[in-house]
Amino acid sequence: MLISLHGIFSSIKFPIAPTGWTPRVSSFGTTNINTVSYGNGTYILGGDSGKLATSTNIVNWTQRTSSFGTTAIYGSAYGAGLHVMAGSAGKLATSPDGVNWTQRTSSFGTTAILDVQFGAGLFVAVGANGKLATSTNGTTWTQRTSSFGTTFIYAVSYARGLWVAVGDFGELATSTDGITWTQRTSSFTSTRIRSVAHGTTGGIVAVGDDGKLALSADGISWAQRTSSFGSTTITAVTAGNETFVAVGFSGKLATSVDSGNSFVQQTVGVGTNWLACAVFGGTTFVAAGANGALSTATVAS
Repeated sequence: MLISLHGIFSSIKFPIAPTGWTPRVSSFGTTNINTVSYGNGTYILGGDSGKLATSTNIVNWTQRTSSFGTTAIYGSAYGAGLHVMAGSAGKLATSPDGVNWTQRTSSFGTTAILDVQFGAGLFVAVGANGKLATSTNGTTWTQRTSSFGTTFIYAVSYARGLWVAVGDFGELATSTDGITWTQRTSSFTSTRIRSVAHGTTGGIVAVGDDGKLALSADGISWAQRTSSFGSTTITAVTAGNETFVAVGFSGKLATSVDSGNSFVQQTVGVGTNWLACAVFGGTTFVAAGANGALSTATVAS
């Protein structure tokens, strides 16, 4: 007996990699963009010289007064109804709307904060000299023992009950509460790990120098994968819509729709400007980097 599968497969949605990347005018001029975040319908870019811009439609970007002066902004996050930006000299600011910003005491002193993320009701900020701090409200911060010693921590990610932090010398640590951290073997040996992201439904991807990329199902056991970047440094990775997007030097960007097992290079229209950051918001990926480079791709429905 023949059974028609047409109706079954037509109702299943398979992940589709974002294509048709479109360069945008970021309002940064030639200033480097270091971080991008999304929350409550607003995209926020942060970069060198304290520059910060917002957009609600990915096309029109408006410069805002960041409260950082000329201090570089390196990390950003949204959670608990609050946008958080962090950067050089231990500076950290919060905003309810992305427009009006207030400086906070970060607990980092003058140590650079390189990333900040939100998950399970907790903000975690990481930075130079192995520093790591947590906050439940974005305004009051407490230093924690990171397990990195004085090694720089470049990025942190959270999903499904697990925090993962990555840094110099291939160091990687995990935590279930953001407070107590355990070092893991990353498979990067001594290569710098620059970014990490949890997949939408599973898998964790870490990326770094020399085009290295590793995949883990649980944050504990890691295996190197072919990144499609060759030996080009991968600066950041993000995830959304069951898709990983990795960006790096020389304007390179690659996508994966098979839980991080394989990556395919995409053309994004930013020339050789290195890309420093990427985020997924709503239905759109945004990637940004050197000289104000910005490109976006909307996921097919």
